[in-house]
Amino acid sequence: MESLPTDILVELLSRVPVESVLECKLVCKRFGSLIRRSEFTKMHLRRQLNHLHGSDHDGNDNKVEEPCLFFACRISMSGNRTLLFNGGQVSDRISVDEKYIYNQNLKRIYHPRMHNNISYNHLVGSCNGLVCAFQHHHLVIDPIYICNPLTREYVYLPQLVLNEDDVDPDQLGRVKGGEVDMYGRLASGFGYVRSTNEYKVVRIHYPNDGFADGNVEVYILGSGCGWRATGRVFYGLEGKGTYANDAIYWIKQDKLVVAFDLANEEFRFLPVPSGMENRTCGLVVLGRRLCLYIDWFRAVEICSLMESSDSKETWCTEFVIDLFEAVTGFRGLKLQPILLTKNQEIIFLCDESVLYSYDTKTTILKMISNDAPTDYIRHVEAIAHMNTFASLKAMGENSKRYTTALPRRGPRPVRTPWDDVADEVYRVAPGEEIDTACFGFEPFANEVDGVALWI
Repeated sequence: MESLPTDILVELLSRVPVESVLECKLVCKRFGSLIRRSEFTKMHLRRQLNHLHGSDHDGNDNKVEEPCLFFACRISMSGNRTLLFNGGQVSDRISVDEKYIYNQNLKRIYHPRMHNNISYNHLVGSCNGLVCAFQHHHLVIDPIYICNPLTREYVYLPQLVLNEDDVDPDQLGRVKGGEVDMYGRLASGFGYVRSTNEYKVVRIHYPNDGFADGNVEVYILGSGCGWRATGRVFYGLEGKGTYANDAIYWIKQDKLVVAFDLANEEFRFLPVPSGMENRTCGLVVLGRRLCLYIDWFRAVEICSLMESSDSKETWCTEFVIDLFEAVTGFRGLKLQPILLTKNQEIIFLCDESVLYSYDTKTTILKMISNDAPTDYIRHVEAIAHMNTFASLKAMGENSKRYTTALPRRGPRPVRTPWDDVADEVYRVAPGEEIDTACFGFEPFANEVDGVALWI
């Protein structure tokens, strides 16, 4: 390998999965030097994005890389704080005789303090290695935290702050201390535009009751323009949208599917299957397809969005999964599809706790994880995530980076697997200025040798 020309070696390393690239840095000084170059990370990211979005020119168009599980979990061993974890690729961690054990597979992610209201999501979504998460401030759960969990790079977007002048006079009852109560009155999404290589965060807020008039804002990472108003929407959208095919999708309150095209920043409606008006349903990306899942109480139907010969979008039923016999103790529990593995298995999260796998070839549904509460975990939230070298700084954002954690000092008489979670703390790099108000850690801060520790 030492005799290989540099350009050939870089070409070879750019085809190696991200996790293996990090290991390659330890092979020799030459590997480490090449991998640290910005030119290499850009080449690796470009190749990975081409592969993820179906434009790979290496003959792998039909092979979709398996995403990782990414979790937001409430941990009882850390004062019921919500923490973020990378759960890795499921197919690499389970076998015929083994299950996915949470405390053996979750890797702690560096992040600020998350809100602890279980009524609202913590994760907006993941796109090309970047994760968008909600932050709590000024009576609003706001999609303003962007990070790359692999590189520990992060940035805060400008906050949404409304006052009494932003609401109708008859809505002043929702004004508290000069701020407007916006809990549950915001829809959001995070996605990528292939044609322009832009990452966009969409925020729709409804300052007045009725969800009849929403203000639409778009933030383009690295543009320097901040949140840009793009118009208004006159129907109710709630929660986080699902990104697929250069658009973000929501399900309206009346069960219609709404798409926001990220390129032209316009809304459009999609047809929906009949009979789903009174059913629980949701959207998820499996492979490269946007899918609609419908809960029929004893079964889950999964439909994929297809384009017909006349260019019309229609939903085609892919699977109908019987739940009554397969799900242990099934009594109408929530079963949410998360991702599709490289073995063509659909991974589900059941009742915010247990993982299930549905083999699309054998049609067998089985439990593949332990029950989360046995590992001191409650209220599991899961999304699909792909590790990449996507750089916020390279996009033009004034990002920062978490540094290596310090171990907690002092022995504990009895240790559990989650003591390691409580032991992890953040260290601010010398000379780096960080607005600690963004973290909300002040009530928990201590100092050891002049270093602020948050536990």
